[in-house]
Amino acid sequence: MQIFLRRLEILNYLRQRQENRAGPVGINSIIQHLTNAGYISEEGRDEKSICRLIQRDLSFLLGEADDDGTHFNDFGLATERGDRKTLLWSLDPYQSLNYDFEKMPAFMALALSITQKHLKQVLPAATQKELAQLFKGADTKLEQQSSKLEKKHYKRLSDSVEFYQRGQSLQAPEFDMQALDRVYQAILQGKRITISYRSAKGQQDYDLHPYGVAIMLPKIYLVAQKDEDQRAGNQSLRSFLMHKIDDIRISNFSNQVPETFVMRRYLETGNMDLLLDFDDESYYQLELEVYASAGSNLVEDLLGSPISDEQSLKQVNENTWVLRAQVRRTIQLKNWLLALGGQAKVIAPEQVRDDLRQALMAMLNHY
Repeated sequence: MQIFLRRLEILNYLRQRQENRAGPVGINSIIQHLTNAGYISEEGRDEKSICRLIQRDLSFLLGEADDDGTHFNDFGLATERGDRKTLLWSLDPYQSLNYDFEKMPAFMALALSITQKHLKQVLPAATQKELAQLFKGADTKLEQQSSKLEKKHYKRLSDSVEFYQRGQSLQAPEFDMQALDRVYQAILQGKRITISYRSAKGQQDYDLHPYGVAIMLPKIYLVAQKDEDQRAGNQSLRSFLMHKIDDIRISNFSNQVPETFVMRRYLETGNMDLLLDFDDESYYQLELEVYASAGSNLVEDLLGSPISDEQSLKQVNENTWVLRAQVRRTIQLKNWLLALGGQAKVIAPEQVRDDLRQALMAMLNHY
């Protein structure tokens, strides 16, 4: 009984730290808490034997690891590397969720099936575990509802929905899912991270304030601010490719991210666009002649998917339209205009016309 109560107090201590956003803790702090709470008697024991005792408790609570080294346990106990290869312990907030399968409507099973299919590469490992258990319960309920659609019908619809890249398909680079897990954990816990990153300049280490994750198929980016930039008053953010992060650790320091930050707004304002000239962040009034008849696919695309919020598209004669929109000189804009080929002509601004001339001349030089 004493062993059971001691292990229960370890989980209670870690739960209190999680609620107070105190972050992961080392074994010495756990031992000190248990000693103060009266769960460890130091009489007749040396420090090493006490340490081994608590290590056995923690190993029991952590459970066995999967083939990839990931631990899933009923307590939500999680570990990460501290200084000098020591282990830091915490409770994973992902593991605190419970579900009532009996009250789950049948349509939710379909939603979960599609979620698992399309987001399994970017969801945290613990969340994937929760979803697997949830869908299993939902699947059981579907089988019991003989008057509803059969299970194969839900699977058929799931197999009929797919995300895909428009244009030339590119293979997604492999990345460390555990590294993405740590990013999610740091954001949840409000902590900074340190990463080792492969760049054109070689391996570099960064102390970062993680703002979020941008999934831009086929790549996944960590959006963050360097701590040195924040201390210098520089508000610019950086994007880091997840597959180039070789090591990532959650810091004990707090993450300083504005509560008003929303990743979607950050992306929609063009912050992930690649400027042709890094020193030119100006917006230009694009005037584009589009050569197409009314009802053509190109016109329908531009009407249904405008290139900016302030776009206007007016027909000037039977086969000519004029598009006007606020744009920046980006690689994305240049590639889109080149892809239009003879269906369009840039009237203004001259800077964008020059960008296209240079690109076309560089291409011609290869042929």
